[in-house]
Order: sequence, then structure tokens, then C-alpha cells
Amino acid sequence: MSNIAEIEQIIEAHAAMVRRIASAYERHPDRVDDLTQDVWIAVWQALPRLNDQAMLKSYIARITQNICVTHVRRALVRQTQPLTGTLPDRALPIDEASAYVTQLARLIEAVRDLPDNLKAVATLYLEEMPIKDIALALGISESNASVRLYRAKSALRLSLGDPS
Repeated sequence: MSNIAEIEQIIEAHAAMVRRIASAYERHPDRVDDLTQDVWIAVWQALPRLNDQAMLKSYIARITQNICVTHVRRALVRQTQPLTGTLPDRALPIDEASAYVTQLARLIEAVRDLPDNLKAVATLYLEEMPIKDIALALGISESNASVRLYRAKSALRLSLGDPS
């Protein structure tokens, strides 16, 4: 996969997904940019090992999750960045007149606060990936992915004030 045009097409097709996943792990926009750049370098290096092009989205999602989890672990070791708190105003412009934007900001914050194993499943689910692809991307069984998704949804409901 050395053709520049092919790589550009892959990036164009999956850039939004990669950015959303990275944003679930990192609040600071510049660090999200760094994470996405790291992802694309890793994807470019890993593409020759991809045997089934039909699995490209799952492959990219898995690489993204792995890089983001590594980023969070390194940050915890260095303890240079807070992992909890409020969403900065510049990360997501919140117009008080827009209930949708406010709810989206709350959802992003709630996903960020999930444990890593639940956050991984939740971010891929929010990317509208089927359970089978989520399991493949994370290297877990479908039943394990389903259980984690159920737990993530339950935690998000509680976090967002919906006890049902």
C-alpha cells in the first residue's frame, strides 16, 4: 500500500472516526491532533499486514484505540494531565440555546469518564460499528463486547441522570 492516493483516500474516509475516538480520550485539541497524526503513521506502517481489506475500518479503529489507551497510560504515569474535570469551552463550543450541543457535550464528557475497557466499546458503538466489528477491533469475543456495551450504556445512563 505505497500508493499515496490510496492512503489519502483511506485517511479521508476514516478521519472523522479517528478524530472522534481520539477526542474521547483526550480533551486538549492540540493533543488530539498529535494522537490522530500518530494513528495515521501507525496505520500507514500497518497496512501491508492487513490481509482483508473489508476489515479496514475495524483495523483502523483498533489501531486508534491502542494508541489512545497507550497515550492515557503514559499520561497517568507522568501525571501531567488531568483525566477528569469539565470540558474546556474551546474544545466544543457550547451554545446555551442549543440543547443538542449541550447534550452532546455531556455525552462526550461521560464517555471520557468511563473506564478504558468500556470507553473503547462505547466509542466504537457511537461510530455505529456493529458488535461483531467492535469485538474484532478490540480483539475480544462478541459476547464480551456485548457485555461491555451493556455496562457502558448503563454507566452512561447513570452519569447522564437517566436511572432506567
